Amino acid sequence: MTTDSPVPSWETSLTPERRALSFVDFAVCQVEELAPLLPNGDGLDGVIRAACMESFWVNVRLLAEFLTRDAGSRDWRARDFVPGFASQDTAAIDRLSEAWALASRHVMHLSKDRTPDLDDVEPVTVEQIQRIASDCRAVYNQFRAQLA
Repeated sequence: MTTDSPVPSWETSLTPERRALSFVDFAVCQVEELAPLLPNGDGLDGVIRAACMESFWVNVRLLAEFLTRDAGSRDWRARDFVPGFASQDTAAIDRLSEAWALASRHVMHLSKDRTPDLDDVEPVTVEQIQRIASDCRAVYNQFRAQLA
């Protein structure tokens, strides 16, 4: 039996704020790196493709909430790190808000309000995926520039 902690020691020494930022850093990288694989998933096994899509949408939702939505008392938001943070790219913010709604329909929700009718769901295009990833990175970069 091992006594090693499942969490690397360097991570346990981080402040809660720094740990939160490391999750956000990871999320933006996931969105960017998964975008070229989706939605067609050429060459990916069906299960792997579905897992990649799920990860993409979960991380898009996380980033949209972190970067654009009002802070809840239990969740970290960009404004917790940069008071008054707001992207100057209002078009990207509007698109991230739409991406949040789209992501919310695609992942982890079985509520009656969120389970879509199949006739109501339009396939997501490669261009939409790439635009979402680009918007996530652009707004995130603005946040990181102000974090200094």
